[in-house]
Parts: sequence; C-alpha cells; structure tokens
Amino acid sequence: MYKTKTKWLAGALALTLLSGCTGKPADDDLAYLTTGIQRDSALLTVNGRAVPAEKYLFWLSNAVETMRYYGLTDESDWNAPASDGASTIAEGLKADALQTTLLYEVITQKAAELGVTLSQEEESRIQTDMAENTAALGGEEAFQEMLAQQCISNEGFQALNRVYYLNEALRAKLAADGLLDVTEADVDTYIQENGIYAAKHILIATRRAGEGYSYEEYTEEEKAQAAQKASDLRRQLAEANDSEELFDTLMNQYSEDGRDENGDLYYPQGYTYVFSAEKVTGYGQTAMVPEFEEGALALELGQISDPIQTDYGYHIILRIPVDREQVKADCTADYKLQQLTQQWMDEAVVETTQAYDELDVKLFYQNLTAQTEARAAAAAAESAAPAESTAPAESRTPEESSVPTEGQ
Repeated sequence: MYKTKTKWLAGALALTLLSGCTGKPADDDLAYLTTGIQRDSALLTVNGRAVPAEKYLFWLSNAVETMRYYGLTDESDWNAPASDGASTIAEGLKADALQTTLLYEVITQKAAELGVTLSQEEESRIQTDMAENTAALGGEEAFQEMLAQQCISNEGFQALNRVYYLNEALRAKLAADGLLDVTEADVDTYIQENGIYAAKHILIATRRAGEGYSYEEYTEEEKAQAAQKASDLRRQLAEANDSEELFDTLMNQYSEDGRDENGDLYYPQGYTYVFSAEKVTGYGQTAMVPEFEEGALALELGQISDPIQTDYGYHIILRIPVDREQVKADCTADYKLQQLTQQWMDEAVVETTQAYDELDVKLFYQNLTAQTEARAAAAAAESAAPAESTAPAESRTPEESSVPTEGQ
C-alpha cells in the first residue's frame, strides 16, 4: 500500500466514536467492502458535528500500514501490550487513528468558529498538492486506486489536505490577536511541565575510554581511589561553606567530564537546560542518567550534593538556575498553539456508536489486505489480457475478427 504524500499534523488524546449509514456505496468503496461501514456514513461526532467514516478509516489504514512496516502480520499477537503498556497493539492502533481524527476535526471547527478561511492561493495550492500526488503515483488511475485502498474518496483526501492550510491560517489569526505571545509565566509552565533543571558537576571517573565507543572499567583499587578523591573534594567544599566559587575551581581542575584539545571542559557553565528523562521526546533534548537526575532534583538552587555514583563514576552536583533564554528557544508561539490545540481537544465532546465499538482492527487489516490484493490481481489480469481489436487480424477471416477471443 502506498504511503500518502500529504500534510501531517501531530496530536495526542484518547477518544471514542459514532456511526450511521447512507445510500448505496460506491463501487470502489473499500471501507464498505472491508468493514461494512460506508465511507460517507457518520462514524463519530465531535461537538455534535458528524465526521465521515472515511476520515477515521484513512488514519486507521495508515496506522496499520505503519505497524506492518515494522513487522505486524496476521500471525502477530494483536492483543499483546502496546508500547504505552496501557493497551493492546490493536487498541493502540485504533486510538492513534482516533487521536488524529479528532485533531483534524477540532482544527477545522475552531477555524470556522473564528471565521478563518483559505485564500484563493491556498486553495490553488491544495490542487497542486493533489496533482503532485497524482504524478508521484504515475497517473490519475493509480492515484484513485491508492485513495480507494486507504478507504477515502478524492473529496475526503482534499479535505484532509485543507486542514494543514487551515491550521497555518488559524495560527496567523491567533498570533495577530496576541494569543500566541510567550510570557514569563509560559516559560515557567514549560519548565515545570518538562521537568527542566540545570546543574554543574565534578565527575571523578571509574572507567576509561576504550576503542570506539567502548569503555574499560577501573580495577577495584582504582575505583576505591576515585571514591576517596570524590570524598576529599566534597570535604573541601564543606570546609569552604559550600562555596560556588570553589566548586567552579575544583570542577575546572579535577572534573573528568570530557575536555577539548586545550584541556578545557566541554561544559564549563554546566548543563544549563536538562529535560527530565521521561519528558525527552525530540532530537537535541538532553537527559541525564537516573541517579544523576534524582540527585540533582533533590537539591535546592545553590545546594551541593554528596558524591553520587553512576556507571560513569562519582558526581558532586551543584544545582544552578535554568537558562531561560535556552528555554525560550523551544517555548515559542508554536508551543502556545500546541497548548491551545490540546485544550480544544480536551474540551471536545465526542460521541460514538456501536459500529465503532465493534470495529475489529485485526479483521480490518485482514479484510483490507485481501481486498487490495484481489484488486491488484484483477488489474494485473486485465492488463495481461489481449487488447480488443477493431480491425481483422491478418490470420483471421472477417467472420472470426468480429468474435471476441477468450479473455477479451
């Protein structure tokens, strides 16, 4: 199944659904052939507004396809625990599709509520997107087949693409109204929500670098010497009433936390912007080993810890203020928009019907796979069949040429 080239948004929330039924399904309505649910029926409502089943089934097919890429098959245990530990793989896939469906719907509704519409240029860009998708698949027929295999119509797919542009227009509206301005209170909230802290440390190592990225553990005697050295340094700090000035002096002189070619520490100012390990979600977000994090978070600002042992060695930690300017690089208008979007999702009223509750994700996967394979086989057979001739073949009589051959 071809992965759709479309605009993607991110979001997370748990929810439920609703269903209904309309007229005769289209011939290419794989949603109906796969689930018995027509793609134009109402599978759920959000704030009283019906959402076509195809919008949910599109995201479900994408979620299933992603898991198939990572090895999920008919033989897999679909009832095995998902990565969140709170649901099964099947339940997780179902919920993921619901999360994205709700996200797209609340953005659409909020844009309508605030009078946000798309410009002619943006509407034209949507058509360009569709043309690019069509060209990427090799033509209109292949593109429409791809949409059918993902249980969505051409109109439904365009509606999903519109949400990307609506979200951008909504962002511009909120920014113009000052609702995305970042305040110091927002920075405080961001720090608290992400468990952000900052610390300096003096590391007395208990292992040395080996080849490549490997390490060689110190002997027991060497480890005992390292522990004693850390204790001696902590005693010096205590005798100086835990002077931060002395801490910096000892850190720059003794810490084994990595140095450049000039012998200077890589982080002479300490780790000024550290995420709690459980909050790390993206590239470039720094987190420490559990023992370090626990020790640092137990300190007040300006307080110094006793030596804390990790796999790296012994750490004497000084808790320091977070660099708020670094935080502001992440706590931006985009972050404020994410917070607002999450609020809209939290406040949304979602209703479901029995059709959704009884939707079996594994059976959906099996039926959709069977239907798409059958369609592919039929298309291949049709392509391999001799083309119908409009003129007599040289080896035929006039009478023979008017009779279709087998397979025509």
